[in-house]
Amino acid sequence: MKEDKLHNINSTGFKAPKDYFESFDKKLMQRIEEGASINGVTATGFDVPKDYFDTVENNIISKVKAESSTKVVRLFSRKQLYYVSGIAASLLLMFAIFINNSSTDELSIEMVESYFEDSDLDSYELAELLSEADVLEDDFTLIETEFNEENLENYLLENSDIESILE
Repeated sequence: MKEDKLHNINSTGFKAPKDYFESFDKKLMQRIEEGASINGVTATGFDVPKDYFDTVENNIISKVKAESSTKVVRLFSRKQLYYVSGIAASLLLMFAIFINNSSTDELSIEMVESYFEDSDLDSYELAELLSEADVLEDDFTLIETEFNEENLENYLLENSDIESILE
């Protein structure tokens, strides 16, 4: 029954004496100036053992040397690292061999030449095939020129040997 009324309590139950916070600073400063200690306390309770500062350095050094003889166990050793990296490399190699097993048949020059000889392609159809295969470069253009016998004769005389023509 009492627990049901707890949500109705508006005060905390703690009260400070009248004018406590206004006079606290003055009372504290007064006690500090007088040098008065807490009633009934005569000593601080802290004592330094005899010759403590003379022997403390030797004690610390002896403890540090004694602790350095403990065995250190590493979480990851080099041997484990070699095993893991070897397994990873072998898995990578297997994936590279078996997954990337695309068979590409290489075309020889003779096969391409025989294809063009057997097919009846004119220059426009050939240009269309080459443009679809992305073989042509950007600056490659096909130009139609009329061949005259006179132009052909001049070209052959200027650019070829007579021996190669006779053969």
